[in-house]
Amino acid sequence: MPAPGVRFSIVTVCYNPGETIDACLRSVAAQGYPHIEHIVIDGASPDGTADRIRGFDWFKGRLVSEPDQGIYDAMNKGAALATGDYLGFLNADDMLSDPDAIARLAAAAEAHPGADAVQGDVVIVDPERPNRRRYYSGAGNWRRRLEWGQMPPHPGFYIRTALFREMGGFSTEYRIAADYDLMLRFFCTGARRAVHVASPVVTMATGGVSNQGLQSRRIINREIGIACKRNGVRTNRLKIWSKYLTKIFQYWPRRTA
Repeated sequence: MPAPGVRFSIVTVCYNPGETIDACLRSVAAQGYPHIEHIVIDGASPDGTADRIRGFDWFKGRLVSEPDQGIYDAMNKGAALATGDYLGFLNADDMLSDPDAIARLAAAAEAHPGADAVQGDVVIVDPERPNRRRYYSGAGNWRRRLEWGQMPPHPGFYIRTALFREMGGFSTEYRIAADYDLMLRFFCTGARRAVHVASPVVTMATGGVSNQGLQSRRIINREIGIACKRNGVRTNRLKIWSKYLTKIFQYWPRRTA
């Protein structure tokens, strides 16, 4: 068991999530690793989300419900409240894969005390076709792959909280690609090290704001190009759009536990 000093902060932001957030909250509450804080930032959802969460006697996290300036503003707000050594973001419709997910990341952090981040793999499930799954690995030369529009599975990525703040958090200038921009700054603008845990730590649903049709893909790919230019990473539109071809390999059968 890792030393008690390795603490993890998990931030979940939401707006009108309905009952989908229940599984997310329960997956965090079910973790066997004791040194976890869960911070939920609700954008004053009119669907009664805050009251719903307050009614869960098993929810021991921190809830903030107030208007914000969008998803990345909300994520930065949650990060500002974090007290853990490592910080990660779990979407309201995603969940930790099993009760030992954070314990595996904590063990990696303990084994590599100089690591700037620890990251696990993500399993992506289509709610309408639950047998159709993608295995999104965090392994790879991300400094190179980011040039091709690819990035690590960010729901399984936990960065040192102090480093996240030092890097300025998420840039709210982006509509969709602020997480990509953060990964660029992490992997491509400094000698930082992420330790990979070859195991799924998050199960996430298909979709998301960056995959809602052709228009959203155009927006995120344009923003990826802007982020690469700002961070001195050479790329082009062909490289960026080619990332969709790599996803077919994520459907190959493989063990996920």
